[in-house]
Amino acid sequence: MPTQFKGQFNWSLVGIPDHAGVMNVGGRIGAALGPQAFRKAFERMKGRHPVQGTLRDRGDVKELDGAGARVANNHLRASDWVREAHVNATGPSVVIGGGHDHGFSHLRGIAEAIPGKRIGCINIDAHLDVRRADPGAGLPITSGSPFFLALESGVLKSEDFVEFGIQSHSNAPELWEYVEAKGVEVIPFASTRGPQAIARFRSSLAKLSTTCDRIVVSLDLDGVAQAFAPGVSAPQSEGFTPSEIIEMMEESGRNEKVISLGIFELNPLLDLDERTARLAATAAWHFIESRILATKAQSA
Repeated sequence: MPTQFKGQFNWSLVGIPDHAGVMNVGGRIGAALGPQAFRKAFERMKGRHPVQGTLRDRGDVKELDGAGARVANNHLRASDWVREAHVNATGPSVVIGGGHDHGFSHLRGIAEAIPGKRIGCINIDAHLDVRRADPGAGLPITSGSPFFLALESGVLKSEDFVEFGIQSHSNAPELWEYVEAKGVEVIPFASTRGPQAIARFRSSLAKLSTTCDRIVVSLDLDGVAQAFAPGVSAPQSEGFTPSEIIEMMEESGRNEKVISLGIFELNPLLDLDERTARLAATAAWHFIESRILATKAQSA
């Protein structure tokens, strides 16, 4: 029998079909098709617990500018959709990109939905994604800019931010200098190899849980090894395994302070046998399933 629990529970899904930020950095385009590929994989999934039955799909953000020049306007539209989706749900939200510049849209939308709350964020990624962005000074907003935008705008405080699984060869010196100057905690991928990955993720999540009111988990799929996730804009030869990612999602789902999960850089034009789309869908499924089970335990 499907798991039942007292009280209402629903979770929201938002798609952001936009890769203008990827275009601005000269990346491999295709992530605008990510939400479509995610839904195709997710809709095929079945399970004992009512993951599909508790879904409120808010659809994809509309009227996005695909030319790459008006990324800030795209961010405003996406933030509005995230805010509305979250306000109208009793469970967490899941946001599917799109380029990772919408990690900023995601955070800002959550911040607007719960004003006055202290928000923490864990970015599971090979990249720091703190590239400077100032269109007025000739520095376009790119898929590498989300956390620079979040930190500089005050949406996110540096002490409430963890960069998890960052690869030493994938980030320019000025990006390392920026996070060091800001005092951002960086967990290098080299320190997570083997059994350390889940233990370190659990520790980072627990640390944020002691100081923050709510937590956002941002998963850039290029943090997964290319063999398992070829369909991304900037693949990595080494990275997390699917089992590690799914266990991180389960840890996140069980933590009542985790209010939203973002999954970014799914690029079906570069995928093989839909393996990246299926990983994204499986990650979201286990995140929500774990939250359902935690909610059931609390209401028992």
